[in-house]
Amino acid sequence: MNKNTEAERTDFLTSKVLDGHASVDEIHELENLICANPVMQKRYANLILQESLLHWETGEVVEFSPEERTTPVKLSFPIISSIAACLIAVFSAWTFYSYDNESAQLPNLSTLSAISKSEVKTLTRSSRSQSVQTSNQIPNTQPFRVDLLESTSDDYKNVMVKAIDVLEKKSRFDPSAILKVQEGIASWSRIEHLNVPAENGVLPRDGSSMIKMAEMSVDVDSQISQVQETLQVLDIRALKGGAKTKVDANIFVNNGTSSNHDSTEFKLSVHALNGAIGEDKKSLGSKSKALIADNDLKTWERLSSQFEVPQEADFLVVSLTAQITGPQALLPNPAGNYADQLSVNLSLGDGRTIGPL
Repeated sequence: MNKNTEAERTDFLTSKVLDGHASVDEIHELENLICANPVMQKRYANLILQESLLHWETGEVVEFSPEERTTPVKLSFPIISSIAACLIAVFSAWTFYSYDNESAQLPNLSTLSAISKSEVKTLTRSSRSQSVQTSNQIPNTQPFRVDLLESTSDDYKNVMVKAIDVLEKKSRFDPSAILKVQEGIASWSRIEHLNVPAENGVLPRDGSSMIKMAEMSVDVDSQISQVQETLQVLDIRALKGGAKTKVDANIFVNNGTSSNHDSTEFKLSVHALNGAIGEDKKSLGSKSKALIADNDLKTWERLSSQFEVPQEADFLVVSLTAQITGPQALLPNPAGNYADQLSVNLSLGDGRTIGPL
């Protein structure tokens, strides 16, 4: 089968799977095409992301049908989005390898289609605030607690616990994140699932997508409006006990123009945690760098945070916070807060650099 035929066949089979019309044999054929050709893997991933983005953009559209229409719609949006979420989870599995370098067994589509709707909810996103808030709703069934040195929201801690639990179990995939291993360092990243195309007049700094932060929560008494997103969690247990390690995190931030707000503060933070498998995790310290964003939606501003990692650290958590203080924090903020091009590098004591992770 030549490349053009493979591409056409991949497109056709992917479309049938998304529509829910694919037979068992067609699903197996699609798996074989993707497993045998990295180009088809990339093509398949792009098709799934395009399908998901299409539904994010049209999630709030209300369709009016003539009263005499009697033909029922065979597939509703939640079913399609659930299928897309399951398939994206498959792609995340292909990028993740086990710690002991054994060959990963690729899960088949029929098995993954049985993922519960509550798990899929962490990945699928409808339009505007509902979509981003849904991605933050990690089930509060914590196997352990995380004690931080600073005050943080329960949602932030729940996401952190979820990530660490996945990394400790050496899971091969997670429906709410992308997993990968680079030079022995395992990474759990939500960036792909927070991505949106251009919106509110803000264009991605690079490529066709950017990170959209969730809606801010408002504390009326203190007049603070804030959101904190866990972007990436690193398992650095392989470096434990070695020479001093430094982490260098960089990201670009931007926000939409709003007549109600003119002083949004962004803060990039790195937390170091330790604790035995399955036991409570304790904060060993953190480092944050903040800046006040301008009102020019065409300008992306760079935010960097460097941190010397404690030698007993097991995990590093990279997060981004957007905050508004004062009376304007109580006003609606429809403009949105965005980030792009997160880069995390580890500088080892022996002169080596691992990253970008």
